[in-house]
Amino acid sequence: MIIRIVKLRIREEYIENFRQLTNNERNDILNFPGCHHLEVKQEVNEPTLFFTISHWDDEKALNHYRESDFFRGNWSTVKQWFNAKPEAWSLQ
Repeated sequence: MIIRIVKLRIREEYIENFRQLTNNERNDILNFPGCHHLEVKQEVNEPTLFFTISHWDDEKALNHYRESDFFRGNWSTVKQWFNAKPEAWSLQ
């Protein structure tokens, strides 16, 4: 199993949009084969900073999700809201 952590900085005017999008698409992501857990956390003292934490069977399952039309559509929306380049880590 791998844990994927993604650090996202969202422009202040899009924070609520980001919250709504992640809430609305949470179950869709969890239904991808190999995804067992998903959290979206917001930094308490820096409201534009978010982290997504997801658990995947392996890198193959994560890449299947990342290469999907669903992810590409979601990412094309969210990347317009970024305040900085996202950072990501896959951990064992």
